[in-house]
Amino acid sequence: MSVDVFRGRLLSKGFCAEHLQTSLSFIDRKIRLGDIKAVRISPKMTRIDGDSLADFLEQQAAIASTPRGKFRKVA
Repeated sequence: MSVDVFRGRLLSKGFCAEHLQTSLSFIDRKIRLGDIKAVRISPKMTRIDGDSLADFLEQQAAIASTPRGKFRKVA
C-alpha cells in the first residue's frame, strides 16, 4: 500500500489502526511520543495528520530495510 493515500487528509485513530493492522494503543503511543502529529477536537475525538503519518511510515520503511544483527556488514 502506498503511503500517498494518507497525505492531505485528517484521519481517525481507528482508521489508522485498522489500515496499519495495529492497535489503538500503538497509535496513541506514537502520538504521545510526537512521532505522529494529531489534533484533539474534543475529549473523545482525535484526528491524525495524514502527512505526518505518511512521513512516519516512510521513516519506518527505511529503518526496517537496514540489516541488523549477524547479517549487518561491518566496515
